[in-house]
Amino acid sequence: MLPVQDIYQSLLTTIQNNPMALLQAPPGAGKSTWLPLTLMQAGHFKRIVMLEPRRLAARNIAQYLASLQNEAVGESVGLRIRGESKISNATKLEIVTEGMLTRMLQNDPELTGVDLLIFDEFHERSIAADTALAFALETQAALRDDLKILLMSATLDGERYSEFFDCPIISSEGRSYPIDEIYVPLKDESRWLEDIPTVIKQALNEQTGSALVFLPGQREILRVKQALNDLADDCEVFTLFGEQSKGEQQAAIAPAQQGKRKVVLTTNVAETSLTIEGIRIVVDSGKRRAASFNLKTGVTELVTQSISRSSAVQRAGRAGRLEAGVVYRLGSKQTFERRNSHDAPEILTSDISQLLLETKQWGAVVTELNLLDAPSPQQIKHATALLKMLEALDENEKLTKLGSQMLSFGADIRLSHMLIKAKQLQASMPGIYELAVYLVALLESRVSIPADLKLALHSMHTKPHPLFKQQLNYWLSRLNLKAVRELNMQPLALLVAFAFPDRLAKKRGNGYLLANGAGADLSDEFWHNDDYLAIASMGGHKGSRIFAAVAFLPNELEDQLGHLFSEQTRCEYDEKSGRFIHQEELKLGAITVASQPSKQPLDKAERTKAWLNLFNKKGFSLFNEQSESEQLLIRMSLASKLLPQSFPVISSDELTTNNQWLAPFLDEIKNVEQLKKLNYSEALKNCFDWHQQSLLNELLPLRLTVPSGSNVRITYQLDGPAKLSVRMQEVYGMTSTPLLAQGKLPLLMELLSPARRPLQLTQDLENFWQTSYKEVQKEMKGRYPKHFWPDNPALSQATNKVKSKM
Repeated sequence: MLPVQDIYQSLLTTIQNNPMALLQAPPGAGKSTWLPLTLMQAGHFKRIVMLEPRRLAARNIAQYLASLQNEAVGESVGLRIRGESKISNATKLEIVTEGMLTRMLQNDPELTGVDLLIFDEFHERSIAADTALAFALETQAALRDDLKILLMSATLDGERYSEFFDCPIISSEGRSYPIDEIYVPLKDESRWLEDIPTVIKQALNEQTGSALVFLPGQREILRVKQALNDLADDCEVFTLFGEQSKGEQQAAIAPAQQGKRKVVLTTNVAETSLTIEGIRIVVDSGKRRAASFNLKTGVTELVTQSISRSSAVQRAGRAGRLEAGVVYRLGSKQTFERRNSHDAPEILTSDISQLLLETKQWGAVVTELNLLDAPSPQQIKHATALLKMLEALDENEKLTKLGSQMLSFGADIRLSHMLIKAKQLQASMPGIYELAVYLVALLESRVSIPADLKLALHSMHTKPHPLFKQQLNYWLSRLNLKAVRELNMQPLALLVAFAFPDRLAKKRGNGYLLANGAGADLSDEFWHNDDYLAIASMGGHKGSRIFAAVAFLPNELEDQLGHLFSEQTRCEYDEKSGRFIHQEELKLGAITVASQPSKQPLDKAERTKAWLNLFNKKGFSLFNEQSESEQLLIRMSLASKLLPQSFPVISSDELTTNNQWLAPFLDEIKNVEQLKKLNYSEALKNCFDWHQQSLLNELLPLRLTVPSGSNVRITYQLDGPAKLSVRMQEVYGMTSTPLLAQGKLPLLMELLSPARRPLQLTQDLENFWQTSYKEVQKEMKGRYPKHFWPDNPALSQATNKVKSKM
């Protein structure tokens, strides 16, 4: 009996009585198989759609459940993944992958006929799953109050999710098969891959049964496979990863032959919703390949990183699905316990262009979606700029007809843009559509290619890699095209520009300047020395290394990509020469394609623009020292940081980048000396409205009136307490340290002698009067006998005079 059967009735009642529920159940509980099939068979729901994050798991679950029904996939149990759709009028339970569910919602926001959505393995937190859930919640709230949603996971961050979505949790125990943990410490963390074969052989010698070995990616899998060529005759090595053919994947997950043991080398494709019979050993490298998005270059690179503890638990669970098992973990137990509890959600580490475009199509605003983790303003800004370059959004950030086409195409939006534009140009540029398909196959297959993109395509055309061939056949079939004998390479740069307009680049020194304003470097194998490159593949350190590109000339792109070009007037002040540079420029994004001196006279607006550019480069160091203005900036920054609910975001970096607040005060500045002397405090004040300025003076005052009646200046700093330097006699009678910013900013009191020399630093005046003051009193009575040194300063009268004049 499966554990989920024990809580089935309770779970069913919870789903029926609540719009949404969470099921937390360890691997092997039956949540991905027994539960959806039972819900379907019981007839409580007309049609169930279950989202599976991985195609391999989706296909295998659909096949398994269909076999239990003695049916083929497509009858009562259906499947919908990229390039494969098996559904019919008889389908009551449909297994879909993430992008498919989003398409279903976009095409039919009411989800007609569907009354239960199940999100399996929700802890993986892909952008597509977050997007689909956000849309489903809006459908539920506005159109379908009868639609039920069930989130399921073995390692769900249950309490957080339950609180955020305001829904109940049902927990189920997993199978009772124990899993022993064996830790294998590393001598050299940087050479972890070399230790994996040894650990596998150790595990096979010490244990019975077959082994599942988790590695970050295909490269590591193939390397480890080569190192296992001396295993015993009864051990067979298989590989399992997403890019394999269905036949290869099925061979990997099939039971071992009689009298044989299997070693399955896999990525985290096998981490969830997959059972391989006979596996009772897991060897976990503790590594995974994850997307890391560089906001500066716009490159999403797959990087190798340590997995979280929750992922490690998932992996170990593969060993205990059918019997007691064991997990060999690479690294010490102490290293394991220092890992993050959960992996970072994809929405915080990836390019969100697809999410933003989906949201536009949905008719919503991304910041208003019910997302468990919201993307940053910087991510939204970057995605918006890219979507404009891809012609998916117009200048007013409205969805274009082309943007809708790109979404419905069912591919990466960059490649969709390229394929759609290529098809439109096929009549005037014969062969461009076929070339686009070959390029898509090349990029999607992720095979190792030469740096010269033309050479890479030629190489794949004449001697195709199996993965390239697989992708090519898929696209040729889907688009009703045929393989060609020769590729017309002439429009290649244009195609790359369609897909990667932000990665058009111009030579700058030893590197290149990208159209998005970032810098790029040539990889060691790259021999190009062209003035302009259209870059198809980047990555490496900080995502700035050029891996594959093709040369182009800007005039080759202007006809088809005119929206990327703009004529601008540049006016900058050159400090070296002490004069203005006034130029008319043709720009390709951040790249200057052509430039000539402006024929127009320099007016106030252009001059102001030049001063703002100079301020943008130098920041506040441009101005002469002015403590009053500097203190105002610090106070405003502190208010923004400590009391964000009352004040807008203010910082020197923010003000330097978004510098239009300064513009109205620059109209009459005619030379750089005037600019340096500018008192910018009045301009700063205008960043706060009248109410905020009053509140600033109340919560973070410039001066503080002390018991003697003196109005003493406070000195603020960005990090650390504010400081009040005052003679000790002037704060007699003050029983506690004053509070700033509603008690959120400590005040450090520097108590001075009559000669204004430091005597004591304290943030607890009451304690000082009762303790250290006695020592200070003794010394000061002898040194300054004419001044008042009472025995009980907390109850004495403050003074700024000598005793004889009090």
